[in-house]
Amino acid sequence: MTLTHLLVLLIVGALAGLIGERLVSRGMPGGLIGAIVAGLVGAWLMVDVLHVVLAPELSLGGIPIISAILGAAIVVLVLSLVAGGSVFGRSLRRY
Repeated sequence: MTLTHLLVLLIVGALAGLIGERLVSRGMPGGLIGAIVAGLVGAWLMVDVLHVVLAPELSLGGIPIISAILGAAIVVLVLSLVAGGSVFGRSLRRY
């Protein structure tokens, strides 16, 4: 793995994680680092574990962008629900 490939992976992970956070209106702890982790884990989950690749021609650094965003949104949503709803970002209840 070259430094360029690593940087591309981190950028794709950050973009997917940030967009995934915005889709579910939740945030990961750790800010940008949490978003990168959510994006990379979501991409791994969708592509390698579940074998769901949406629009494979839209890929960057070997990661399908749409699948990574969807996977990141799922990771953020599941973690926020497991943590009780108010730990990450906004609360589920609206006052």
